[in-house]
Amino acid sequence: MTGCTSDKPSSSHGNGTRDNTPVILETLADNKKTFGNNKIIFDISHSEDGYVMVKYSGDNPKVKVQIKNPGEDTPYTYDVLEGYNIFPLTGNNGTYTFQAFENAHGNTYSKLYTKQYKIELKNEYTPFLYPNQYVNYNKDTKTIQKGKEIASGSDTDIDVIERVYNYIIDNIKYDDEKAEKAKAGEMAGYLPNVDEILESKKGICFDYAALMATMLRTQKIPTRMMIGNAITDEGNVYHAWIGVYIKEIGWVDNFIEFDGKNWSMMDPTFAADNNNSDTIKDFITNKNNYSVKYMY
Repeated sequence: MTGCTSDKPSSSHGNGTRDNTPVILETLADNKKTFGNNKIIFDISHSEDGYVMVKYSGDNPKVKVQIKNPGEDTPYTYDVLEGYNIFPLTGNNGTYTFQAFENAHGNTYSKLYTKQYKIELKNEYTPFLYPNQYVNYNKDTKTIQKGKEIASGSDTDIDVIERVYNYIIDNIKYDDEKAEKAKAGEMAGYLPNVDEILESKKGICFDYAALMATMLRTQKIPTRMMIGNAITDEGNVYHAWIGVYIKEIGWVDNFIEFDGKNWSMMDPTFAADNNNSDTIKDFITNKNNYSVKYMY
């Protein structure tokens, strides 16, 4: 994909009437409601908030969890790391399937545990206000304070989204070397570290999306990281972008500018790496170029 100096959305920044104090929602594993066995525990004490906490206490070095959303065939697969892992529940209300696997040999895994459980969320956007394994942050994360700084002076959520978006496409450069490693399969299990991305000022699409999601979620704006395929000049590529929830509108998965009728796709990676604004705009405003596989 070639890229350019992007056409940025017009700004209507006001006098800062919006409260831009960051809110870091805490994920808890307090054992009020759990299931599992002597090796793995699923803590769903706060599943109504859109997350499950998982902890493995066995001695197998490679453990995976799969979560299948209600009505979906393809499960979400996660690596289980040390301590409690935060996994999002992104399939709205219904019966989820939870499974855990231990590595047997090579790429073969044996089933450790499975259970189906009916979950009712507070609302559709709650899961996208909390941190999780892919959008990982806590009260000490520097990116949150940077997000507050960027949001300062905003009047509305749309002002904040625009400011964060413009900051990232102006300051974070696409990391070609990292992208090549990802294509070559050298980054299996990679998870973004948002503070490292902010400091290095470079990353791949996964990093762009995680950085934006961290800033926006802690500014009280529900933000979902979308993982799927994008059709580019180089063919069908695995890609990440974001969608946001705006109270007056609902979910907006295509936001760069508003012409009175239509929103255009917000994709910070392609907007940052551009040499032809018309080409980029044609691409990101065509939803057929994007196919969502997972949301985090």
